[in-house]
Amino acid sequence: MILKDQYLRMTDLANQPARNAKTYTTKSGQTRTVTAKAATRGITGFSAKHIYHLINEGKFPKPIKIGRASLWRLSDINSWLGSHVQPSDDDATTKNEV
Repeated sequence: MILKDQYLRMTDLANQPARNAKTYTTKSGQTRTVTAKAATRGITGFSAKHIYHLINEGKFPKPIKIGRASLWRLSDINSWLGSHVQPSDDDATTKNEV
């Protein structure tokens, strides 16, 4: 099988807040620990909630559903990011000089 494109999950796209370790006891008396997780910054810089809001408005690429997983093509995300980049003052100066 040859993959022609890479696929991203929501955890790759959206910012993820830090999560502290948590220990709890089950009804049967077992002690369980949920590990800590450091905060991460996604490709878009948006929260997952905001990304889904943009999808509903038609302003962000829709995910591809594979089973229960929602995946986005990296090429679609790069195209979307490229269409939302504002030219800097340096770009305008360079174009005028050419």
